[in-house]
Amino acid sequence: MTAPTGYSRTLDVFQTVVLRLCAAGIRDIGDLSRLIGLGTTLCRTVVARLVEGRLMKPGLTLTEAGRQTVAQGEVKETEPQLLRVFQDPASGALLPRILVADPVRADVREHRVRRVTIQFGTAGASREVSALALHGNGSSMRPSERAVLEACRGHDMAARGLRGTSRNADHASVAARRIGFHGDPNPAYLVCYAAKGDDGSGRMWTVHDPFAVGDGRVFADLLASRAERDDELSRLINDLLGRDRRDRTATARKVDRELAEDARADVVRILGEEIREHPEVFTHLADLELALVKDTARERENAARNAVRVFECILPELNERFPAQLTTSGVPGVRERAFVLTAYRLGASSVPPEMQKNCAKPNTSLAGDIIRAVWAAGENKQHPLNSFIRQRPTLLEDLDRSRILRNNATHGPTDAPSPDDLERIRNLTYEAARHLLGLSGGRSTARG
Repeated sequence: MTAPTGYSRTLDVFQTVVLRLCAAGIRDIGDLSRLIGLGTTLCRTVVARLVEGRLMKPGLTLTEAGRQTVAQGEVKETEPQLLRVFQDPASGALLPRILVADPVRADVREHRVRRVTIQFGTAGASREVSALALHGNGSSMRPSERAVLEACRGHDMAARGLRGTSRNADHASVAARRIGFHGDPNPAYLVCYAAKGDDGSGRMWTVHDPFAVGDGRVFADLLASRAERDDELSRLINDLLGRDRRDRTATARKVDRELAEDARADVVRILGEEIREHPEVFTHLADLELALVKDTARERENAARNAVRVFECILPELNERFPAQLTTSGVPGVRERAFVLTAYRLGASSVPPEMQKNCAKPNTSLAGDIIRAVWAAGENKQHPLNSFIRQRPTLLEDLDRSRILRNNATHGPTDAPSPDDLERIRNLTYEAARHLLGLSGGRSTARG
């Protein structure tokens, strides 16, 4: 099918740096890795995303669109391109992954009923793997245009190390009209490798993402749900783990379910039953609580990400309810000064440089959402942000600090956020949910 493969009109910080370095003449992944301070694997992932977005060609050279992006600082609207989406035959749901390039060449030979041998490559340069084939009982059906866009978005979010809600609904509805289906669906094997290792969900095994853009948890969840009603798959996973690990996994999953239930109960205790009316915010807050209880370096990183996801849920919805009247200005400096003065009039103690830098052209990032909300609050005294900033003058600084901690947790080489930083983010997140969603129930945010 053809579809626009991206939602964002801006690049993340690593895509921006890679694009600019390649524009300056860097042509080696190793050089990129040393200059940026990222591993070569992550650098290759960033480059792959730029190639998929048609901003770069193989060999680290820029396309014309890439050169324009470097010059103008933003990405022109993504043009539709030919891609493949993948549908789970058991549920009919699309996987949150797409494939723009041709699939890997492989020949499949079935034997012993469900056991198959897969030969990758061509004669003289091939390798074979044995696998258990999972056949779906359902039949394929044409997905909706919105489901295709969500698959594109899921792939993009996984590649950027993020998970969030749908953004920019107007753009999504326009993009949905640009979906084109070509030909009939074809059955295909999707090869997943299960491996020992805690994936953070209570399992003692995980799955490597076959698309090499995410942590593979979505595929592990898919296999786990299949294993509950597929005895042969269940035995295969048990053989992988061994009896001791299998028993530990069962115990860990039971404990994890209990902790997850406790985390959701804590959120309701703090914010009241009304929070259930906002399921995505509720889920991210519960994930935040669960991560803080587990308190490993990985879970502290997850906590930082979930805290920011709460704002990525709340602010776009708030901006739809209270749209800002942002007019085009020929003199961005005037817009910047006007924005800063508006923030100060609302009671903000300072305006972070990142917001000042983006206020001339607010994008669909967290900073752009904050800019729109602040501007709208300056125009409307009934805007919930008015009372929130008066109560918390450091709100804009706190939000920017949260964004930085999230980015470091997602991409940076720094350590996981400290417990003190996470406690501050947690309190900020609950205050925001209470004020911006208009919640009146609940009690203290103090943890027992």
